[in-house]
Amino acid sequence: MNIQKCVILFFLVFVSFSFAGELYFIDNENIQRYNGRSGKWIEVNTVKQIKTLANQFGITVEDVYRINNIKEKQFKRSFVFFSYSDTYIQQLMEKGISLQPLSVSYDAFIWPIGDPEKISSGLGRRWGRFHPGVDIPAPKGTMVRAAMEGKVIYAGYFGNYGNSIVLEHRDNYVTRYAHNSVLLVKVGDYVQKGQAIAFVGSTGRSTGNHLHFEIRCADIPLNPLDLLPEKSLIIMKNPK
Repeated sequence: MNIQKCVILFFLVFVSFSFAGELYFIDNENIQRYNGRSGKWIEVNTVKQIKTLANQFGITVEDVYRINNIKEKQFKRSFVFFSYSDTYIQQLMEKGISLQPLSVSYDAFIWPIGDPEKISSGLGRRWGRFHPGVDIPAPKGTMVRAAMEGKVIYAGYFGNYGNSIVLEHRDNYVTRYAHNSVLLVKVGDYVQKGQAIAFVGSTGRSTGNHLHFEIRCADIPLNPLDLLPEKSLIIMKNPK
């Protein structure tokens, strides 16, 4: 039985004894997931760098191109997903680095940013207009995660929202993630709850690095703070 199967079996056993809900694997700075693989997003400048990193992680260059759907002759500087071989995963585990499980109930959303300190703008009137979500300040490059499993229905630049992702979920829920610096998924991708989908930025109409996050149901904007797990946060009032 290989290392990945052992890890999966261990957590399946853990789930069977968990009374808090389903077990979701939340991406962290060491291990992310994409197209059913465990690995890491890395900004790459050259084809030579791809070959070096592929060798480091114990995979082939062909694996990298196939997973990312890119061709060597057309490659330009961008974020590339490198999957980990079983051997490399074992090395991480020996260093005490492993998948981070989070047990949440079936209907729960999770925070798209792991440990936010404050909300700079909430849902409601702001500067004479309606603000349909919450703004979560965070340093540029902070990982943005899918708040619920779903399908990517938009990924690209969208006016004042800048680099944005829209996910379609069960029960007519939709989530939006805006002002990102980098997008890690494309239209048609299916993502898991907790999966890394972007990095925080300040693209579009933005006064600083932050994530604009929306939850909608049947296209009606809901207050994310009513649906996300409760946290002790500083919540700023919207300017009139």
